[in-house]
Formats: sequence, C-alpha cells, structure tokens
Amino acid sequence: MKGIIFRGLEALVIEKCGMAAWDELLEKNAPDGRVYISAQSYPDEEIIGLAQDVATALSMTMPEVLKAFGEYLFGHLNRSHPTVAKGFNSFAELIMGIDKVIHVEVAKLYHEPNLPEIESKLIEDGFILMHYRSKRQLCMCAEGLIYGAASHYGIDVSLNHVECMHDGCDKCVIEVKYEALNG
Repeated sequence: MKGIIFRGLEALVIEKCGMAAWDELLEKNAPDGRVYISAQSYPDEEIIGLAQDVATALSMTMPEVLKAFGEYLFGHLNRSHPTVAKGFNSFAELIMGIDKVIHVEVAKLYHEPNLPEIESKLIEDGFILMHYRSKRQLCMCAEGLIYGAASHYGIDVSLNHVECMHDGCDKCVIEVKYEALNG
C-alpha cells in the first residue's frame, strides 16, 4: 500500500483523536520509527492493523471504519492532487473515469501502485453499475471514496453492494445511484 494512503489515515486519526492516538497506533502496528512517505510502498498488513485498532478504539466495525476512512481519503487525495478532480465536470464523469483516467495518472506518479480494477458502466442518467476487484478486498473503502466524491460535488448518492468478494464472489458489484441533474 502506498504511503499516501497511510498519510490519509494518519491525518484522519490525528484530526479526530489527536497525535498521541496516532503514535499509539504506530507503536502497535508499525516498525519502530516508521514515517510514511507518500510515494513509498508499505506492507498491507500495517494499514489493516491500524484500521482494526481504530475500529476497536471507536467501537466500530472494520467495514464502518473503512467506509469512513474512504470518505475522508477522497478529500485528502484531492488536497494532495487537486488537478485530478478538476479534470472532471461531474460526479458521474469522475466515477466513470476511475480506471481509465485516475488510475492511469496514479500509475504515472507512483511506482507499482497495485491498484484495484474498477469497471464502471453508465446504465442511465443517475445510475452507474460498478465492478470492483482487488486482492486487498477494500471495497468498503471504495464505497467511502464514492461518498467522498459525492460530497465534493455536492450531491446525494446511495450505494447498493449487490455482490461482494467478502461473500465469496469474484468481484464486488456496487449500484451507484445519484442525483442526475447535478451529477
């Protein structure tokens, strides 16, 4: 997992719980002296361990924490790379451009980013069908990112996770329904 994702979790934890909480999480889940650098790669187990401990500390489930983190992460990534979202005129354009535009740009910026595969199909105005595949199975974080994008564009969105890798499916299928007039 790239350091920029860890930096997003760090920012969220510090904002919500303080620096001492982040230091405690690092002490438990990362090697001594760990500092996350955006372009570096780190073991997936570290982010999972950090997220699990955040879930425990906040009395939340892991899916709830990953979704909340994903929503926060959209804003964090947008602040780090503001030109990406500016390249899309609407929520729908952004969602449709994840794999063919955003992930292509991410691959240029970060060596071996190990990105999920995301296929989005516009079914009709206001309804996108998304297929998500990743060995990490962080589909709830992806859901959070979608909510973060909707918030960025000032629209309401509803998601229906109709198939999930956590249930043994080969991919997640997410119905994304949004306000068509502004999306």
